[in-house]
Amino acid sequence: MQRILLFTCATCFAFMPISRAHTAADKDSIEMQRYVTARLAEMDDRNGDALKSYLTLFKTNAGSPALTDRLFDNAVRSGDMPSAVTAVRMQELRNQADGTAPMLLYADAFRKKDWSAAKIAISELQAKSNYGFVTPILESWINVAQRKPHNLQAIDANSQQLLNYYTSDQRVYLEIASGNIARVKELLPIFINSDADFARDLVIRAAPVLSAQGESIFAQSALGSFVERRYLAGLTKTVQPKTAAIMRPEEGVAALYTRLAASLLEQKVPQQALILSRIANWVDPESDPAKLTLARALQENGQIKDARAILATISDTSIYWPRAVADDVRMLLVLDKPAEALQRAATAVQKYPDSSDLILLSAQMQENTGDYKSAAQTYATLASDGQAQNPSSRQKALYLLFLATAQDKGGRWQIALQNLEKAHTADPNNPYILNYLGYALLEHNEQLDKALEYLIRAHQLAPQSAAIADSLGWGYYLNGQYDLALPLLEKAVKQSGNDLAMNEHLGDIYWQLNRRIDARYAWKIAAQRADAKDAERLISKIDVGVIKPALKF
Repeated sequence: MQRILLFTCATCFAFMPISRAHTAADKDSIEMQRYVTARLAEMDDRNGDALKSYLTLFKTNAGSPALTDRLFDNAVRSGDMPSAVTAVRMQELRNQADGTAPMLLYADAFRKKDWSAAKIAISELQAKSNYGFVTPILESWINVAQRKPHNLQAIDANSQQLLNYYTSDQRVYLEIASGNIARVKELLPIFINSDADFARDLVIRAAPVLSAQGESIFAQSALGSFVERRYLAGLTKTVQPKTAAIMRPEEGVAALYTRLAASLLEQKVPQQALILSRIANWVDPESDPAKLTLARALQENGQIKDARAILATISDTSIYWPRAVADDVRMLLVLDKPAEALQRAATAVQKYPDSSDLILLSAQMQENTGDYKSAAQTYATLASDGQAQNPSSRQKALYLLFLATAQDKGGRWQIALQNLEKAHTADPNNPYILNYLGYALLEHNEQLDKALEYLIRAHQLAPQSAAIADSLGWGYYLNGQYDLALPLLEKAVKQSGNDLAMNEHLGDIYWQLNRRIDARYAWKIAAQRADAKDAERLISKIDVGVIKPALKF
């Protein structure tokens, strides 16, 4: 027995190097397969499964830059912010973190009440990030969280434009959290008639605090221009949760991140918007505005299922529920589920028939089904001076635009034009009203010089808009100004991808410039998205080109 044991041990030692080599190779093979599995999960939008694999790999491969980046991206997409923090810390060690990293680290420290770490993150934000302009606000929230005066100084609007812009509502949040009710009453009125989401969110959040401090009349007056009656009535009852009367510092921080994320969505920067909206939701999981913005960011990043799951967490007792339903219905339409969308909208309207968000949704659903007459009647109700919600001039202008759109589609162009002109008068610098008005005039072959003026102004106000670039380019095309039209139409197609009208317009100008192959290629792209009637027209163009010459003014 002893000899056998000795022999066995000798054999083990003899083969040890080979066994270890096999073990290392097996480990590499397993980890490679795990990485491939994670990447495949990503491609299938199974972000949670991908994240689990990346976390396992990270334990033994933390030094891999590619793995760290994948871990961060999937942690954000999955909403696992502690894992995102882990990845960011490793990225910072390699000096490869982007500008959102200090924003994430500040939020992590703020949640933990680790004020030293929060201040370090602020220092990094100032040194490394294009979000450094918000550092005075973040410093102020550290003060308030420690029950100190916020000490946010007056801002020079000329030299600190970005900070001044984002400080406007944040200063009021700081006063609310500090309990300075007199100052809140002084600052709040400038937001009361604003249609911006961040302004509405501020007034809505301030109302229960003011009401709890004996300012119910002021609170109801502030809310009365845009909030449903059921919420106004609730302010005078005991149904408001006690926590609503006290604003936590986390709410103010989340409001800042939410506003930044919403701005990024408007600027077509969806990935960074998702990071900041995830952070906002992490800092204050109870914030419905943060949830709405997160859902929008998830949708823009192709995560509609996750977006709908976030919207589903907004209670039907929340003032934000109608907006959540409206967003959910639009997502159902994107998913090509019109019947489900229609049922969802109808149920919601029956529940809260006085919600302007849901009335607007009803009109949009009617328009989508081709019932332009009913849609116009519903839009007219919203735009009416006697309507209960008493819209601001800017909001009324948008309702008039929607009304005119339905009337134009329903074959009532002359009355549609009257409402477009009313919308323009109510909000003369709205680029989308100018765009629709100008393009509609082109389509109806009326006031062509005026149409071009409207479109030039619209492009000046919103140069990033692909739709407006296309409209102005088409106006130049009809006027024979091909040198001005071409770059605008190419820009529009580059931004929009497979949009039918934009590709058809681009094909038309290519044809006029004798770029026949490019023209047919653009028309073929347009035909991929066309219905039978449009496809027939496009096929004819592909076969014989543009027969009708451009119409000059």
